[in-house]
Amino acid sequence: MRQFLHKPGIVVKIMKLLYVLLADHAFLSIDRKLNIIGVFETINASKFPVTHPKFVVIGSIAPSKNKFKMSVALSDEEGKPLMGKLNEKEIDLPEGALNKNFNFIIEIINPSFPKSGDYKVQILVEGEKIGEQSLKVLEAPKPPGISLSDLKPS
Repeated sequence: MRQFLHKPGIVVKIMKLLYVLLADHAFLSIDRKLNIIGVFETINASKFPVTHPKFVVIGSIAPSKNKFKMSVALSDEEGKPLMGKLNEKEIDLPEGALNKNFNFIIEIINPSFPKSGDYKVQILVEGEKIGEQSLKVLEAPKPPGISLSDLKPS
C-alpha cells in the first residue's frame, strides 16, 4: 500500500489498484473463483459513432479503509468524460477485510464512442483516480473484395 505525508507527522494510506482488465464477461463461481471471458484492449468498429453493447471492468484493490465510495469513469484521449461516473457505489467492507483484497466486476452497458482513438477506463475511489486501463477504439479494416454496399444499380 502506498503512503504519503498528508500533513506534517500524519501518514495517510492510499488505496492501491492491484490490477484492472476489460473483458466481454466475468462472474464469480460458486466457490468464489473469478472467471473472466474475452479479455481485450481494442474495440473494432465499421463506422463511427459506435455503441458497444456491453463490456465489464474487472479489478482488485488493496483497501486502506472499510468504507469508501468507488466508481468508474470512461473518458476520451483529452480526458473528457463520455458517460460521467459509472456505477458509483458506497462500499462497506466487513471488519477484518483490510487484510484482504477487494475484487470488483462492473458492467458498462451501451457505451458510445464518437470517433476512433484512445480512451481510458478510470477507477475512482472517493472521486480520486487510483488507476486506469487504456482502451483503443479503431476503425476495422474492410475485408478484401466487394460488398453489397459497393454495388450500385445501373
